[in-house]
Amino acid sequence: MKILIVSWYFPPANTIGAIRIGNLARFLEAQGRETAILTARNLPYPQTLSLSISSQRVVRTRWYDVNALPARAWRLIKSAVRRMPIGRRHGNVAETGNEAREADAPRDWLKERSWLSALYTHLINFPDAQIGWMPGAVWSGRRLIKGWRPDIIFASGPPFTTLLIAHILSRVARLPLVVEFRDRWSDDPYYPPPPWRRKLDMWLERHIVARSVSVVTVSEPWAETYRLRYGKPTLVVCNGYDAEEIGVGPFQGSPGKPYLRIVYTGGIYPGRRDPSPLFQALESQNFSPDDVRIEFYGTDPGMVLPIARRYSVSHLVRVYPGVPHDVALRLQCEADILLLMQWDDPKEQGNVPGKFFEYLGARRPILVLGLADGVPASIVQERNAGFYGSTPETIAAQIDSWIATKRASDCIPALPECVRQGYSRDEQFAKLEQFFAELCLRGVN
Repeated sequence: MKILIVSWYFPPANTIGAIRIGNLARFLEAQGRETAILTARNLPYPQTLSLSISSQRVVRTRWYDVNALPARAWRLIKSAVRRMPIGRRHGNVAETGNEAREADAPRDWLKERSWLSALYTHLINFPDAQIGWMPGAVWSGRRLIKGWRPDIIFASGPPFTTLLIAHILSRVARLPLVVEFRDRWSDDPYYPPPPWRRKLDMWLERHIVARSVSVVTVSEPWAETYRLRYGKPTLVVCNGYDAEEIGVGPFQGSPGKPYLRIVYTGGIYPGRRDPSPLFQALESQNFSPDDVRIEFYGTDPGMVLPIARRYSVSHLVRVYPGVPHDVALRLQCEADILLLMQWDDPKEQGNVPGKFFEYLGARRPILVLGLADGVPASIVQERNAGFYGSTPETIAAQIDSWIATKRASDCIPALPECVRQGYSRDEQFAKLEQFFAELCLRGVN
């Protein structure tokens, strides 16, 4: 079985998407499946992941940043406008003699940049900002397929330009296409576009999926949505954890440190996926740094520290720069408690951050904030893998309990092995490999 994987993200770029697709390629090759990867060259991310397959199987193509030219043009226009005499910037304003209005003239003119930029983005970034990758990727993909014909094309998005590229290659070469939604496209609640643009996204998504043979996604709620929407066979393949990278333990947390150490790795979304409930709980009990500390790694300080100041808990919070993936895994294993945040909204029901399964792999108790019936909260409660908190009072009480345990025994005990059972990447990818094999046996086109 030959599989062409189309993905913008791929190692050595250090992103959660590259981690998933890089490990998928490794797994398929280990199972004797012949794979090739079509990806982008020189991605603008830290180049710290190791490449786990032969570089000869990876085709990296050029791409163009479609937002670079307008940005440069606007900088030139802004500079030119600021150097112009006020009367020439807005002739009708200068004639009024209103000095205050004249002083505001350049600022008012430059405000136009915001809506013009938005219009440009929604028109040109279709389906997304990586559309400048499509010409080179389609050209290289067609050359690749002429000399090496795969049985299946597998495209993983976002970015959803990836799905468009794979769709074109699939139609040209008459090959079956499997599309993967690691995140939502036309119904993404985090970045809602104007209604007219959303209609375009919905049309293109429906067009591509209608001509695919099946869909892959990362949670059962999303899978059910796609089954109902498109009537396609849909498989759930969770992000999972890497058993070899995390190892078998011991997972002792942070013995020797007198305080409870809560760790979070990654970004946040203030107002939607942020630590406000936790900070409010800490404020209510007046905890000190000798009791508990929260460490954020790779999180924008501007997204964390203002919230910490709002709840007067800055003395309990530390924010550190991003770290390589292997260091993040070690930090997770060395934490007393791992923090996971979700948006407390029904739209978040099937959203599962990739780090969640790494948290399970680390076998450290997980503190889940946000949606009560979200996938992370449900798994944590079903597997007794930590605590879901919905109010500052319950969160504070649980933290108090963890602090008492840490002081009594110098550590928070590791979770049992069963909490992560079935969620290793290889266990999840085995389902996808079997799915591919069944499609090939059926001869689906």
